[in-house]
Amino acid sequence: MFTNVAQSLIVDDFLASLKMISTYYRQMRFNTVPILDDLSDAQEIRDYLLQNLPKDKAMLGAYLRLENTVARNSYIHSIYLYNSEYGFFSSLSGAEVPGELSDSTLLEFLATHPKNKHLYQRRSVFTDKTIPLSLPKKPNTPTNLYTICNISYGEDGNVQSGIIMNLSETLARSLLADDEGTSKNFYMIDEDSYIISHPDPDQFGRKATSLPLLSQIASFDGPKGGQNIKDDEGEQFLACWYDIGEMNWRLIFILPMSHLRAPLNTLRKNLVLVFIGLTLIASLMLVWESKRINNQLTRENRFIDYLKGGLNAEALPLYEGQTFFIAVFLRQTKKPESELLQKNRFISFASQYLRFNGKNSFLLTMDQGQHVYLTLYEPVKVISRFAKLLIDLGDLFDEQLSIFYSSDRVPLEDLPQRYEHMRRRLLSSSLTEIGFISEIEQEDTKEVNLFLTETTDMEKALSQRSAEAYAKSVDTLITNLKRQDDFELFSAMKQYLSYSIVALIGDVFQASEIMTAQEWKHALLSSRTYDDLKEGLLLVARILEEYREQYSKRQGMEQVLRIRELVAEHLRDKNLSAKFIADEIGLSLGYTRNLFKTIEGVALNEYIGMKRIDEAKDLLSTTKQSINSIRESLGFSNTAYFCTYFKKQTGKSPSEYRNEQRKAAQS
Repeated sequence: MFTNVAQSLIVDDFLASLKMISTYYRQMRFNTVPILDDLSDAQEIRDYLLQNLPKDKAMLGAYLRLENTVARNSYIHSIYLYNSEYGFFSSLSGAEVPGELSDSTLLEFLATHPKNKHLYQRRSVFTDKTIPLSLPKKPNTPTNLYTICNISYGEDGNVQSGIIMNLSETLARSLLADDEGTSKNFYMIDEDSYIISHPDPDQFGRKATSLPLLSQIASFDGPKGGQNIKDDEGEQFLACWYDIGEMNWRLIFILPMSHLRAPLNTLRKNLVLVFIGLTLIASLMLVWESKRINNQLTRENRFIDYLKGGLNAEALPLYEGQTFFIAVFLRQTKKPESELLQKNRFISFASQYLRFNGKNSFLLTMDQGQHVYLTLYEPVKVISRFAKLLIDLGDLFDEQLSIFYSSDRVPLEDLPQRYEHMRRRLLSSSLTEIGFISEIEQEDTKEVNLFLTETTDMEKALSQRSAEAYAKSVDTLITNLKRQDDFELFSAMKQYLSYSIVALIGDVFQASEIMTAQEWKHALLSSRTYDDLKEGLLLVARILEEYREQYSKRQGMEQVLRIRELVAEHLRDKNLSAKFIADEIGLSLGYTRNLFKTIEGVALNEYIGMKRIDEAKDLLSTTKQSINSIRESLGFSNTAYFCTYFKKQTGKSPSEYRNEQRKAAQS
């Protein structure tokens, strides 16, 4: 009887936990459709999908919109745009070609003609270097996804244009708990009994009917419940399930009965005479177990998701009506090649300077090197504490800390907007200054200039291979970027320029000995400040200068080759001279002479004379023509000059040379 009562309490507690988890998945699912609708209506996205702008300009606007959407929604893994004219464009890699997509199974997925706004589960391997930090970094590691799309099909049934959004099952599952023991007992299956979440990622997408325990649970009736089940070897388990009706998903906990019975049997043996005491202690154990399970959505994770827009204020009921002091941190290494302190080590170090207990005050990690400090307390000497942290972090770990804080307390409902404003301003300020503590100014709205004129000037200069015009366009672009003072625009411009410049002058990079296109792209994308970006862009001017020199040399060699051909062609023309050659190839006489002398090492008129003498030697050896006839055929004005010049070149007179050749032939 006691065991049955305890088991009933455990089932109730686990069902409550599953209900809590279902709230997160509901929000993730039903927040996604409005996001997809917003993207479909956004002018920047429509410009790409409908080809309203030239491809390069459309990609720049689309990148800004996709980057902002992914940053604000932590569970979004990636977004892909497609139209039949421009091809694929993704938040991970920018412009992509079908044969080399960063999402290895996307084409296969689209071939199934997915329905719009229907959530699909699938696996893929992402080959791009910019895979989100929270996902596996190893190449060719499969990633589990929930995919939703909004696609237009043509009359032939093929995809014409559309938006494909991938939600990360890996990220969603990581929010279940800090405790690995909780996560390893959690499963999800869909209405068709396919596994859509499993402790073993490789089981994702398989039929639940292929696994003994899950196949039993898939057949249970009722929207929720708990039941004892056995595996093929007879081991008993307690299964608890909770259905999300509107999504047709079933959330499941499976726990070995041996894990539950051992503590209960011990209690029953030791306290069998005190039933009330047993019930109380068992209840306390259940409460403890429940709290461990309920940590699946910790306060920190909820606040992080709330600040990024993934949850609404109702997910934080304990803080309704409260106001917060907020500060946003940005950590950067003093040397770009160095690595930041690991998150846990930094938080441990910061705890020596700031008070945060995970209940009334928090130090949240939003992204690599980006943190938010929130507290309900009135901050006491907080600026001096920030300053001490900044100094010691730099001295001990070679890190530079930049901080924006709000002097006004911020209501809970205004936190996401204030955080986003502070985050953008901090990142933008870090482009010109690092290692500071500053109060955030009031929010302002400004029109973002996409620099279409400046980038057009740059493209024109590159098309003309003009290093001077290109350098001038770089100066103009950087000056105007600084005036905008917008980090998202800075990041988007890096991405846009990195692939558009390589696309425009790929042949120049191929000929360069300074660096390859990939080396240059890596250097440009590593830029952390406006000066870094300008330096990276001006490397292209050096490469253009190198190319111009190579081109000039190559062109000169082609012109010299043409000169030699003309000499051979007109060798017997008495008008053949350096001036005649210059007129034929359309160059000045001086330039023609200098060009030939520089490349061949001999004056042009001298070269013509040498070739005529070579021809004269051949005629003297192989024909019976008179010396005077040979002289006339080769354009020499008189016999005396011909004989003198011939002897100067060969050491013999024409007659001596002929006699010598005849004797050699007879012998």
